[in-house]
Amino acid sequence: MKAALQAWAVALALTLGSVPTAFAQPPNTLQPPRPPPISPTTSPPLPVGVDTSRDSGSLNTLNRQLDASSRRVQADTLRNQIQRQDRLIEADRARTDARRAAVPPEESARLQQEFDTRRASHEAWRVGKEQQVQRLEVEGLPPPPPPNEVKAPAIQPGR
Repeated sequence: MKAALQAWAVALALTLGSVPTAFAQPPNTLQPPRPPPISPTTSPPLPVGVDTSRDSGSLNTLNRQLDASSRRVQADTLRNQIQRQDRLIEADRARTDARRAAVPPEESARLQQEFDTRRASHEAWRVGKEQQVQRLEVEGLPPPPPPNEVKAPAIQPGR
């Protein structure tokens, strides 16, 4: 009986020892443990004697080169438009001349007048496009902005 009582005491101790773990909340496995906060890092110090002024200068140079390339592309596009429209007006002239040859003189004069109107309109358009090309090629690039200049809108006083 003593052995049974000891076995019962051991079983009771084991049962009571496992009770707190049975009622304990299981760990939340869906969320990883929170890492400690990360302190902001500063950039590593530059070696002594490193000149960083070239970096901003090279960026300004790159921006100016991009602007110049963009202007060249725009000018080339305008020149291509002018050439295309010149070819179209020449084709129109050839069609008009062929039609004029097949009609009576009064109709021929009317066709010539209509063509002259279209050609004048084309010439005015062409002059405008050539001026745009000229502005793109001649107009100097704006000077680089001074360093650290912030372009903010002017503050208007409240009414």
